[in-house]
Amino acid sequence: LLEVRHGRPQPARDDKAIASWNGLALAALAEAGRRLERADWLNAACDLADFLLGSLSDAEGRLYRTFRAGQAKTTGFLEDYADVANGLYELHVATGDLRYLEESLRLARLAARLFADEERGGFYLSPADGERLVARGKVFDDHPTPSGNSMLAFVLLRLSRIYGDAELERQAVSVFRLLRSALERAPAAFGHALCALDLHFSPPRELAIVGPPDAPVARAALAPYDPNAVVAFGPAHGVPLLEGKDYVDGKPAVYVCERFTCRVPVTEPRELAATPV
Repeated sequence: LLEVRHGRPQPARDDKAIASWNGLALAALAEAGRRLERADWLNAACDLADFLLGSLSDAEGRLYRTFRAGQAKTTGFLEDYADVANGLYELHVATGDLRYLEESLRLARLAARLFADEERGGFYLSPADGERLVARGKVFDDHPTPSGNSMLAFVLLRLSRIYGDAELERQAVSVFRLLRSALERAPAAFGHALCALDLHFSPPRELAIVGPPDAPVARAALAPYDPNAVVAFGPAHGVPLLEGKDYVDGKPAVYVCERFTCRVPVTEPRELAATPV
């Protein structure tokens, strides 16, 4: 039967790369590579990030939607920016490379500028300077993947806690206001929006880590599963959560903070047991 099937015309294969799907894959490779200690997955994630920020971006740093046969096409949509920004944040947590955090912030702020509905709140699917449409629509349901609104709200909240930026938080909260009644009627349709809302209402928990991700104290700090904690690796200037934080006696250190008020830094994994993370 297989030989007969091979003799028939073969169906066309959709082999284009889509920015948003690759952003989701980037986040998965980064977190799985970090938790399962798979260097090959982390290398693949770094290569993917280079592709997204290179071949799938224009000269001004804006994302394209698709890539096929060596050519990028179509202006990026909301979900492209949101998913890629989230993937870059996860890659920063996995590698400690500040460039990925900075690129995540750049894309998130760019998305907010291109897609925000300043009058009613939330974010449109298409950019303000994109194709002229009869009406610019918004998508909120998280089936089968997170909507651009849900993911961007999640990313904006994470970055707002690292950079102390109240405007990023305000833009994220504007999504929740639009979803309030829908969440009560059909919560199963908005799973990722609920995750973002849970982050919004959770007590701020910030981990400022000075040193490499493979340092024992850093690995101990990131071992628990806490989706509502935000993480930034330093030392670095220009990141408010990392300002004034450095190695302690030459050792990697973890600063556990809440609203930028930090406990005494710890340098040994066993000390984290006495410092809730």
